[in-house]
Amino acid sequence: MIMKSLRSRRFLALAAALTVASAGLTGCGGSDSDDTGSSRTAPIRALLAAQPATLDPIVGARSAQIVWATMLEPLINTGSDLAPTDTGLVTSWTRTDATTWTFKVRPDISFSNGEKADAAAVANTITLTRDSAASQLKTYFGNVTAIEAPDATTVVVKTKTPQYDIPDLLTTVYLVPPKYYQEKGSEGFAAAPVGTGPYVWSGANAGRDISVKRNPDYWGTKATNEGVTFTWANEAAQRLALIQSKSVDVSFDLPPAQASAAKSAGVEVVSTETAMKIIAFLDSTKAPFDDPKLREAAALAIDRDAIVKGIFDGQAVADAGLLNVKPGQQPTQSVTADAAKAKELLGGATPTVQITYPAAQYTNIEEVSQAVGGSLEKAGFKVSYVPLDYGTLVKRIVGRQVPGLSIFAGVPNVAVPDYFVSGFMKTKSITGNCPDPQIDTLAQQALEQNDAQQAAPLYEQLNTIGVVQKHCYVPLYRQVFNYATGPGVSGVVFGPLNTVDFTKATR
Repeated sequence: MIMKSLRSRRFLALAAALTVASAGLTGCGGSDSDDTGSSRTAPIRALLAAQPATLDPIVGARSAQIVWATMLEPLINTGSDLAPTDTGLVTSWTRTDATTWTFKVRPDISFSNGEKADAAAVANTITLTRDSAASQLKTYFGNVTAIEAPDATTVVVKTKTPQYDIPDLLTTVYLVPPKYYQEKGSEGFAAAPVGTGPYVWSGANAGRDISVKRNPDYWGTKATNEGVTFTWANEAAQRLALIQSKSVDVSFDLPPAQASAAKSAGVEVVSTETAMKIIAFLDSTKAPFDDPKLREAAALAIDRDAIVKGIFDGQAVADAGLLNVKPGQQPTQSVTADAAKAKELLGGATPTVQITYPAAQYTNIEEVSQAVGGSLEKAGFKVSYVPLDYGTLVKRIVGRQVPGLSIFAGVPNVAVPDYFVSGFMKTKSITGNCPDPQIDTLAQQALEQNDAQQAAPLYEQLNTIGVVQKHCYVPLYRQVFNYATGPGVSGVVFGPLNTVDFTKATR
């Protein structure tokens, strides 16, 4: 019943927002015409759900890589199976011994400003990733003790203890030019990024749009189109209206209601099950969830299947695990919702719980948060809601200032379980919500295995401890990402790790 009322309100909001959006299409970066006379190589007009917080890949959340990855490239590319390949800037790697990795860098590559994209640049970027105070990936490289470039095409990375996934981690490390980055600093670099990619910076109108143009000197296959112009609209109904009016060529992140409306209107919609999962994090270090019984009650109260069915009309995938990072995977053990048992565990108590979430950051996140809160209230919890902008939420989580339950996405930019173990489970992790020496020990043991296959049983054990036994994490669902393309638009490729390839797109 809660879900149905939420869906009704969503429909009314959609109708109202469509009216507003249709009346002011050019107000958020759309063109006054559909530009139908443009050639097939004309710039692609891409509409995002939100303005990127920063275009600096060292400190920026990977949600913004859809923009910066047009200009910058990861050190190692991934294939269709999300595993590292030899097609990128780094062409091979060998494990010289248990704690030493040697990487070969593609020769004769330059940044668009003329700096050499050699082994020294690669070593510098890895060092920045490990040492920068605000680095998003800092915790993942804490085991790295030395990064050296003995010659122009060789990088040697040494770790304190064995770590099998170093090549995997480099698939989400984007190469930056050493001299330019040092001169400009993080903010200066973000204002005009320089990379080795198929596009180069073209300009931006503050708060309105960002443009890149084709890199004529790109070392790989050059882009088919002349460039990409990014605009953004927070309201999903506006993103739908803009694609329907042909004011944009591709509209990203359409919730189920808007995706269905687009299909009904004859607009082509592509749906991709992603690796991004929405998770409820319970802080076991503070009341009320320092009580294991209350964590279990909360985990049993939340019905992920009802959320997927009621809010997403089935256009999401209920996900019961934390460390099953690739689409299609599920854990061997999980928690099944049981409202009666949840209420029984509370025993008539009415503990207060705060639910914190990033307002407007993810598809239908407001409704999801309300649904989670409604389930907790039925069990007997008293619930309050704290919506925050994404940047503020991240800062508070890192500062251990989010008690109770927080809801946000886990995006395994690297499709290995340790990406979530190091990010969320270790005592010294981003969230730090479930400190446990046993988890730290198992996490270390897993990394010291020879490869992912040998580590798999340890990750299953870690998932069981965190999700099934300690109830520090309540996985909710894996997002199905919808995007719509305009008439005649083809070649836009969205990947499950939140990546987009625009190079073959035409309109």
